Amino acid sequence: MYSLLPLIARRQKPRLRGSIQWWVQSSQSFFKMSFKSPQPRPTKATIKELSKKQVQSQSPTPQTMPQKAMPQQAMPEQDMPQPLDQPPPPDNKKKPIGTINSGIGTKIKHPSAITATQKPTIPNIADQRAKWMAKVSPEMQKKAKLAAAKGSAPASPAKMKNQNHQNSGFGQNFGGMPRNQNPWQSQNMGNMGNMGNQPLKKPEPDEAFKGASSEAQRKSWMSRMQGSQQKKQAQWLKDMQAKQQAGKELHAQKMQQMQQISKTNEAPSTPPPTSNQIAVLTTLQEPEPEEKSPEHLAYLDAIKQLNSYQALEPAAGRATSKGSKAEADPIIEQTLECLEKTGLRREQLKDIPVIQIAGSKGRGSTCGIVESILRCHGVKTGVLCSPHMFLTSERIRIDGDPLEETKFTELFWKIHNELATTKPTASYNKLMTVMAFHAFHQARVDVIIVEVGQLCASDATNIAYHAETIGITTLGWEQSSNLSNSLRDIAWAKAAIMKPHASIYTSVTQTECSEVLAQKANQLGLQLHRVPAFTDYMEGNLSNKHLMNKANYSMRLNGSLGIQLAYDYLRRHKPEYVVGLEHNSTSLTPGTTRGIELYEQPGQFDFIKHDMFNVYLDSADTFESMMACRDWFYTRTRSNRQPKVLLFNKVNEFNAKDLLTIVRSNLRFEEACFVPSPNFFEGEIMAEEEGNPMVWHGMEELQRAKRNAGNWRALCEENGKKDNSQLSISINAFFEHLLNKYGKQSYGMKNELDILVTGSRQLVAATLSCVRRMKAVHQWKPDRR
Repeated sequence: MYSLLPLIARRQKPRLRGSIQWWVQSSQSFFKMSFKSPQPRPTKATIKELSKKQVQSQSPTPQTMPQKAMPQQAMPEQDMPQPLDQPPPPDNKKKPIGTINSGIGTKIKHPSAITATQKPTIPNIADQRAKWMAKVSPEMQKKAKLAAAKGSAPASPAKMKNQNHQNSGFGQNFGGMPRNQNPWQSQNMGNMGNMGNQPLKKPEPDEAFKGASSEAQRKSWMSRMQGSQQKKQAQWLKDMQAKQQAGKELHAQKMQQMQQISKTNEAPSTPPPTSNQIAVLTTLQEPEPEEKSPEHLAYLDAIKQLNSYQALEPAAGRATSKGSKAEADPIIEQTLECLEKTGLRREQLKDIPVIQIAGSKGRGSTCGIVESILRCHGVKTGVLCSPHMFLTSERIRIDGDPLEETKFTELFWKIHNELATTKPTASYNKLMTVMAFHAFHQARVDVIIVEVGQLCASDATNIAYHAETIGITTLGWEQSSNLSNSLRDIAWAKAAIMKPHASIYTSVTQTECSEVLAQKANQLGLQLHRVPAFTDYMEGNLSNKHLMNKANYSMRLNGSLGIQLAYDYLRRHKPEYVVGLEHNSTSLTPGTTRGIELYEQPGQFDFIKHDMFNVYLDSADTFESMMACRDWFYTRTRSNRQPKVLLFNKVNEFNAKDLLTIVRSNLRFEEACFVPSPNFFEGEIMAEEEGNPMVWHGMEELQRAKRNAGNWRALCEENGKKDNSQLSISINAFFEHLLNKYGKQSYGMKNELDILVTGSRQLVAATLSCVRRMKAVHQWKPDRR
């Protein structure tokens, strides 16, 4: 900067030398103020003397308005407002000779421009930033407003921004003010560096600085912005309506194509559908109602009449402990009376041995394991269990097969007519128990395996007082039990089925429950046998280890209890099969090995595959069962890289959020889909009467599915994860969604999905039926493009 001063001095007149020296002195003082601590300000007397000397060495220049002088620096020309009666100078006006650019976009005027009549006043300002704050004051705002009213309209904000950007660099635009810039704009921009040292005082509403636009322009801008927002909302509504209309048209088109395919006299001119279209239309369409036989129609009528007795079923109350003295239960006595009225005396019950299995979880699978092992040893079995998966006749099994429909119908109407005048009217569970024991007696089975209901000692299934083999499975919280109960109360209720001269086996692991069971056994003078762990059967025997790993996952949980119950019956009635085997023996007989291999239970740790879908099904509705389901699914899919999808439904909301918390604790799902509970009746998904293809029965089920999706969304928010919940109206719609999203093939590669279906038994049964129908109707073969 200083190297240019001699060159400028030679070109200018000698009278400029004094001004150059004064400028150098003021620049030095400016930098001292900027980069050092502020120095004490001179007094007014000193300033007056300095101003008198400057006035004597210059010619007076008339000014119309007084202007404040800057401390330690002459006031820039651009900071001096123009007279009100004179328009601002044009931009193309030549720069005066006496102006020199300071290098930062501000030029210094010769001291002769200041008149002797002016009385410069220097405010007591600490630094440059505070000085700028003083300039942005109501007084300066009024001046800008007056200048705008006289005709010099302020520039636009974008223009001011560009000018400020142009003048921000040092050493640019030597020689004067930038083009197209008003003096009052450069005054505000030159003071930008002084912001931040003290807070800006908020002006009054009537003196608000409007920047580069007037009040009318601001209102016009606001109205335009609001109008654009309204236009965006209107456009969004139009787009949503168009999408809904497109979805309706697509659904109508699919229904029309399905009708065309179903017609045998299809026109030859119609182009044949592609393989993907055939797969979607044939596997995902609603099944056409098949013509039913008269026997099956009679069976369905009997089931409808039987289901009407569910309203008479007593509710499970609070589990309480009982004393050692056995008391006659009214429900048991009423069931025995119904049995006698229908032609089966109490003495005839003792002719058939009975195995009773009670507990909170795993009763049905334990019954199935005992049945499979005993049948492989040549024993004819009869099983009474609940609930059923597909057909009500599955609750009564004879030698592994459900009771035939014709026998079920005949037996039901016979017992129904004989008990029509009984007071009180028999409930659903009583009728099923009476029917089962009649069927077992008629079939002359060797052993009866009974799953004791949730009422345990007060349940209608506990009519066999002569049972000699009793098993108690895992204990835990049940949906029908009162939340105020403790595990000790539940253990006392389950222990009430213990009978004298019976062998008691249990797989309970909780300390408090084991103490209660042992105390009850001591009261009756019995010995409580705790079955070995599942791993004990595999130690030292490689073939057993291979067998157990291939078996159903239920074998890990309840296999040991089922094996010991079967061994106890064989020791009593067929000891030739278990020679040398004591209680809790870990040796496996050939019949036991075969029974473990053949055991399977649909809907319990079940797996079915159809093309790209790897479907894992388990009806887990309690904490313990859901944890077992999670571990099973994780073990089977932890080495797979394909996406994982959850399909969940809960009939009631007793513990829905807790179950979702468990299932996602160690698993990562790409999507979590929720559907209403399907109206599943005797192996068929019932549609609405109006012909609507949606499968939920009532809006309550849809609202429950939405609440389950909300629970999943809340869990995602708690863990900081993205919400990936989806709501489908049916199981078919769920598979169609997966087919459209993941069914695209690229470069000959096949995409596969691991789908976990859990929650309610109705959902598992309906999904299993849907996948089986998809496999039977058509094997899906995607296009390989």
